[in-house]
Amino acid sequence: MKMKLLTAIIAATGFAAAPFAFSSTYQGEVTAAYSDVNPDATSTDAYEAGIQGKYYFSPVDTSQHPLAEAAFLEKASNIYVSAATKEWKGDGFRSDIYAREIGIDFYIPDSIFYLGAGVRENKNQTKFAADPDNGSGEVRFGMPWQSQWFVKAGVSPVDGLLVWSEFVEDVDVSEQWNINGKYVIALAGEKALNFEASYENSDDFFPAETWSAAADFYFDRHLSVGTGFTHETFENDGLIQGKDATDYFIRARNYFTDNIGVELEYTSGEFEDALTLGASIRF
Repeated sequence: MKMKLLTAIIAATGFAAAPFAFSSTYQGEVTAAYSDVNPDATSTDAYEAGIQGKYYFSPVDTSQHPLAEAAFLEKASNIYVSAATKEWKGDGFRSDIYAREIGIDFYIPDSIFYLGAGVRENKNQTKFAADPDNGSGEVRFGMPWQSQWFVKAGVSPVDGLLVWSEFVEDVDVSEQWNINGKYVIALAGEKALNFEASYENSDDFFPAETWSAAADFYFDRHLSVGTGFTHETFENDGLIQGKDATDYFIRARNYFTDNIGVELEYTSGEFEDALTLGASIRF
């Protein structure tokens, strides 16, 4: 059903690259997304929602780049803030997770080096009826805001390529480490390819290993279609110890003008499916 809905929305909008242009540069950006989540084999209703605001230290030139990749290709240093929530709701219970983050991405001028830093905070609240049949005896529990600092370090040895790792407060690198990469390649005309990949290994938490990869093809500066996957291995203690899970997704993104874009993504997961609609505005 969700796959049919995704196809219908893409067809209805046509994802036509409207030739309206406001400016070839921007310095601020706000993005928001909403996901309708369908947990497999349960009657639970779930959703995710998030918003992010980003300010670039210098105007970002989009004139020679795919619009979605302009800031990355220009190595545009920035500060950002974001907030997100996820809710599960079923018979007799409700669980909410909240997250917020503030950070900075900084490309050292006239060098190949990239640095990032910030702080993340998370909290959760859960309530359920002690007697689900009549909804009586409500029980509540949760965790207050928990903060964690992080830093990122990377290199950009050639134009369009960034490789980096993230390090988290109070976590030993020997027990949890990661490596991430993104590469945007210009093709003939306005066409381009975007490749993303990451790997994380953890000895203390599950999943024990996480692999992910994605690729997007840009038909022109406005429109891209992509696909990818995330594979998790649960080797550590937990209810699903010894199991693997792979989620696949497809996505499409279009900027109707140089300043307004939308994105659609459908994920088919091991434990849940999701349809995501996102939008961004630049100024």
